[in-house]
Amino acid sequence: MIYESYNQVLNRLSDSEPLSFDDSFSISKLCSKYLSTQEKNQEARDIIIRILNVWEKIDSNTRQIWNDLVEASGLYPYLDYANLSDSAALRYEVHESPYLENIYLHEEQMKISLELLSGKSVVVSAPTSFGKSLLIEETIASKVFKNIVIIQPTLALLDETRKKLIKYRDYYKIIVSTSQEPDSHKGNLYLFTGERVVEYQNFPNIDFFVIDEFYKLSVEREDDRAIVLNQAFYKLLKKTKKFYLLGPLVNNVSESFSQKVDFSWHTTNFATVAVDEHNIEIKEKLRAKERNIKKVELLFNLLDQLEGSTLIYCASPNKATQLSIRYASLLEDAMAFSISETANDISEWITVNIHRRWSLKDAIDQGIAFHHGALPRHLGSSIVDAFNEGKIKYLFCTSTLIEGVNTSAKNVILFDKEKGKKNLDFFDYKNIAGRSGRMKKHYIGNVYRFEKTPDQLELFLDIPLFNQEKAPIEVLINMNTEEIEQKGADRLEEFNLLPDSLKEVIKKNSSINVEGQISLVNEIEKNFYNYKDLLNWTAYPSFDQLAAVLELGWNFLLKPYDNKADVRSARQLAYLTNRYSSLKSIQALIAEIVNDPRRIQEIPDEQERIDQMTFYILNISRNWFEYKIPKWLNAISDMQQYIFQKKNLIPGNYSFYSGQIEHRFLPPSLNGLLEYDIPQSIITKLQRILKLDLSTDALIDLITKLSDDELRNYGLIQYEIKKIRTAL
Repeated sequence: MIYESYNQVLNRLSDSEPLSFDDSFSISKLCSKYLSTQEKNQEARDIIIRILNVWEKIDSNTRQIWNDLVEASGLYPYLDYANLSDSAALRYEVHESPYLENIYLHEEQMKISLELLSGKSVVVSAPTSFGKSLLIEETIASKVFKNIVIIQPTLALLDETRKKLIKYRDYYKIIVSTSQEPDSHKGNLYLFTGERVVEYQNFPNIDFFVIDEFYKLSVEREDDRAIVLNQAFYKLLKKTKKFYLLGPLVNNVSESFSQKVDFSWHTTNFATVAVDEHNIEIKEKLRAKERNIKKVELLFNLLDQLEGSTLIYCASPNKATQLSIRYASLLEDAMAFSISETANDISEWITVNIHRRWSLKDAIDQGIAFHHGALPRHLGSSIVDAFNEGKIKYLFCTSTLIEGVNTSAKNVILFDKEKGKKNLDFFDYKNIAGRSGRMKKHYIGNVYRFEKTPDQLELFLDIPLFNQEKAPIEVLINMNTEEIEQKGADRLEEFNLLPDSLKEVIKKNSSINVEGQISLVNEIEKNFYNYKDLLNWTAYPSFDQLAAVLELGWNFLLKPYDNKADVRSARQLAYLTNRYSSLKSIQALIAEIVNDPRRIQEIPDEQERIDQMTFYILNISRNWFEYKIPKWLNAISDMQQYIFQKKNLIPGNYSFYSGQIEHRFLPPSLNGLLEYDIPQSIITKLQRILKLDLSTDALIDLITKLSDDELRNYGLIQYEIKKIRTAL
């Protein structure tokens, strides 16, 4: 048969029958023709990747032809070196990374790598499977730059990066916390979120920086991290003009950015895996409730048939939890999965530290898990590791996993069309679908859609830092005066009328919305004598004092799209924070809420109540206790100090209490260990031997020198011992 179109080839390769010489040769001719035209390059690479997926089924006499086509397509990591001609072997060796052992770069990676290592700034928009992150490691391994900052959107992703880069610690001090000092003798490698870049005051001379997922600089997608990421970008540009911005699906960047900053722009569709998309349709006209029942039935039937690791995207943590529990109960009836040692270890930790009847424990025993932003960070990373190792086969997840961690999934199922309360846009969809397949692991990824694909859009990235007409005020107030254009100055008129001391307070807390801060200060000044005794506290506040501060934050600092984590009011938040301060344990708080008579009346089914309240408290812990409350306390503390000092009165100081909440009641010197994927339970058990005057690096050295038997003598369970061995 003569093959004349891409679709013809796809149909043939989807057939399980071996490829005859004639078929293989005809497809190779079409592929060669496609490679010679720019418009068909992507389809040619796609065909080649699919051929590699069925390599054992193609006629052996055509394999040399296909090996030559692999080289011609630039897919050097997939080349069979043994069957290369001398000239091809030479070209292959040219694409070997000089800094990463046994790593070969594909053609597009090599171009970008050469630019980065020559000192050029580079902005890259490419598919998930391109291998953009590998170029970060290659740049670090080259040791061309001494002090480097890497910004990534989530702490989970940063921890994953830390584990990959720990091998370079002889040359670089790896810094993950704002409390760590740089090393004056060797290089420093900062692994920070944008917020930590803004907070950190001890940067040495920075030679190079990276912003991963740089599309998050845009404020148009209502991401609360966009403002602080722009602030971080501005701060780093003041230190060096050498950078690497990487992300997917950005078609172009604003002219204002291109005019003000010198960089090399690369946008490419070069992918190293092929993707098959499947539409799961419900053709009957059904009512919403009946449709949802049918949809779940189709999902479970699909999962029964799929081979390989499978991610199931769900709109919310509750949906991910409920679906995973229901499917686990079906597998339990079928006795379909043998319990791994890893699952046993995770289950034991959950029993001891969260709740012995939390359904995640039973799901993991069936090779199933759920993953969302409320999970303790170390537990989330253990689940992802188990999934990537094949110990967990089905992972029900939300956008926090899709955006924040690299996974290795053969199949991705888009079960829902929403992300929280908003619909997925085309950008979200492609980001999720891009998680299917993995270079050198799954040549072909599968995407199964239960909803229509969102309308395609072209993402034009307008970075507010370079457009003062649209830039948030929080970005403008931190810019140097000489850089403010007229359109920016017009927008700063009101801010510039404020007293200098208040302007400094607001700048210090500029990751919080400026208008809200100004309104909050006005509220306290207008009603000062109502607030006086409620705000001038230090150490631990009374309930009324805590409630007053959190109510100010709730009324003035909360943004419309902020995640409230199911908290309905400031007083409810104050009650939960107060109980947490008393109990000093998330596990104890979960138990208290589960056994609360009002909750029992509200949710009579005990298992349902355990699952709902466990999520409720974990979600509050991640969103409020570990993030928003300390941030609010520090900002409002600065504001009340400004007002009290202006009136010659003794102000309050919330820094101690804020630190207690943020650091989970651990000594600040030990809290740094949490940044290394270490559970709090380990630190608590080892606290009596961890000296408070030691640096984080010295503490890590002390812990890693303990033998497994010594760790067991201190009460550590197997999960915790494994964490020490893999995380440090």
